[in-house]
Amino acid sequence: MRLRTHMFCWGLAVVATGAAILGAQSKFAEFGLNVNTLKPQLVESLTHGYIPAYPSRKAYYAASPATRVAFVRDAFAWVKAYSESAAFKADYDKRRAEARPSGPESKGSPDEQYAKYLADQRKSLEEMKKNVSSMSADMQKQMQPVIQQMEASVDKAAKDPQTAAMMKTMYAQQATGDQESYQSDLAKYEKEWPADPKVLIAARLHDFLNETGDVAYDAKLVDVGGGRKRFADDQFESKSDRWKLCYRAGKEPMDAARALATDWLRQLEGK
Repeated sequence: MRLRTHMFCWGLAVVATGAAILGAQSKFAEFGLNVNTLKPQLVESLTHGYIPAYPSRKAYYAASPATRVAFVRDAFAWVKAYSESAAFKADYDKRRAEARPSGPESKGSPDEQYAKYLADQRKSLEEMKKNVSSMSADMQKQMQPVIQQMEASVDKAAKDPQTAAMMKTMYAQQATGDQESYQSDLAKYEKEWPADPKVLIAARLHDFLNETGDVAYDAKLVDVGGGRKRFADDQFESKSDRWKLCYRAGKEPMDAARALATDWLRQLEGK
């Protein structure tokens, strides 16, 4: 069975093994992972909050608590080192540029849009007349009132100052709304994709520490049948999947992860 890994959670403990973290592909293979596939996924992990890797659950639980702690420490060392590399920064900058929202397409001034509207209406009218001319005499007679109504509508739009003013106001309001929507998207983008990836890393470290501060590692589980278990206490059963994932990681590895995350966060924030 494989589980998606929570960023800086138990998945980090099985991202790598021992001091040979940067090169021992055979060790990664033991957990169904490959460092070369993990590298480009680190940027995604920052934006989505998890590393999209699927390590072997069986291999993790087969390891001793001390070995799991070693995994966590080595994994943090690898993630930290790679996040400071030129390759990571280049990948982050590329994806950041791709994620940037596009500004609203210029549709011209209200006067220009109104002029285009009239031109489009006249064009549609001429096309209708052309189509009607190829119909039978009876059909042409039936369509004549429709054509006359359309002609009257176009003439009114072209000659009525009130109609022109109303439509130009509508165009101006739409342009303002498009710009406001773009500015909102841009503000969201700047928050989700800060120019310095360290800002995003710090945010994820804060998330991790906040989410794992109250994990009750001594919480009891009960069998519910079919090889499945649940928490005996409903308040724990209602916790998030991430909270439960960290519970399953175990206290020793998670304590190590929290200590490393705290130290890394201090470095990033200069505290």
